[in-house]
Amino acid sequence: MENLLRDENVLLNTSISSKEEAIEQVGALLVKSGAVTEKYIQAMKDREQIVSTYMGNALAIPHGTDEAKNEVL
Repeated sequence: MENLLRDENVLLNTSISSKEEAIEQVGALLVKSGAVTEKYIQAMKDREQIVSTYMGNALAIPHGTDEAKNEVL
C-alpha cells in the first residue's frame, strides 16, 4: 500500500468530465505504477456499475470487482 500512496499516484484538482474518464485516468496510474494489469481498469468500470465508489465531497475510491483480484500485481 505504501508504494501506491505516493504523490505521483494521486490526482488532485484534475478536470474530469465523467466517471468513466476518472476511472480510466486512475486506472492508468495503477497500471503505470505496476500495481495492476490493463484488464483491471475494465473491472473498475464494472464495479462502478454495481455500486458507486463515490464517497462524497468530490472524492471517489474506484476499485475492481472480486473476480479481478488476479489482475492486482
